[in-house]
Amino acid sequence: MASYSAAEPGIRLTDRARRSSVGLRFMVLLMHVLFVGAVFVLDPSLGWRIHEEPWYIGVYGVLVLLTLVQYLYTAGSSPGYVIDVMRAGSTMHATFVNTATLSKQSNSRNGNISSPTSRAQLQKLTTMTPTSSWAQIVMDLYPPGSSSRDWTCTYCRVVQPPRTRHCHDCDKCVLQFDHHCIWLGTCIGKKNHCRFWWYIFEETILCIWTVALYIESLCLDLDKAWWKDFVGVILLAVLIFILIFLLLLLGFHTYIALTNQTTYEVARRKRIFYLRGVPERVHPFSKGICRNLYDFCCSSQKGFILEALPPTEELEARAALYTCRDVICCRCC
Repeated sequence: MASYSAAEPGIRLTDRARRSSVGLRFMVLLMHVLFVGAVFVLDPSLGWRIHEEPWYIGVYGVLVLLTLVQYLYTAGSSPGYVIDVMRAGSTMHATFVNTATLSKQSNSRNGNISSPTSRAQLQKLTTMTPTSSWAQIVMDLYPPGSSSRDWTCTYCRVVQPPRTRHCHDCDKCVLQFDHHCIWLGTCIGKKNHCRFWWYIFEETILCIWTVALYIESLCLDLDKAWWKDFVGVILLAVLIFILIFLLLLLGFHTYIALTNQTTYEVARRKRIFYLRGVPERVHPFSKGICRNLYDFCCSSQKGFILEALPPTEELEARAALYTCRDVICCRCC
């Protein structure tokens, strides 16, 4: 009875957050209907265009549909919870950030081109057996001497791998936590960050196209009721504001995808204990642009991939500026 009472506030908080997310999702869908539907009401020439250029409106309609489907798909996806990794058992794998490419890059800056460690050794995947200790696996991902108090979640009492954070809205620890999106009603993390990027991309394209349709409608030399132009100007101003926000958001998430960072790491870098000693311009989890994009979008590896912090020596070596040889050999990629 006591345990139920202790958990009851968390249950009420989760239920309240769930009801709020449903309302916000409905509001997002309603906004799409409003802005897209208003185009057809305010622009009398669209009726003619539907008959003369059906492909144009057809493609626009497909884009609207794809954006809404992507929105619902992302909103219903799991960001990757720590509890799911622990339940995965033998299907879970752990890998390390310090690949052979980074070791070669570090050695080349010191005048030694040969790599002392083979790619097979550095990219070795450690399979978690059912009898393995979760705490021991997480301990191996942190630098020696780290305190276990920094890894343990004070809310759900699970041991957190690097890049993990507890979300108070979802009431769970999220792997590679980026942020909690109130408009989607879910966290953005390791498992759905790519889906979130594609949703922003589609929403941005749709917004640009809709802005163009509004501008065409306002520039038409036709007799229209005055209120149509008035409403059109107001909706256009709101759309331009939304478009600027989407462009900034898309650019930022493209940047953190290329450098293998998260919004939380960028915003709270000085407060995250395992990033405090990392040089300012070093991205500790970056494996190069090409590999970062592959892991972000196209990785075919199954299970959950946990990233370890690279050794201090490697981080210090990566803080040095790229040489001409590094750029020519594309070691930054």
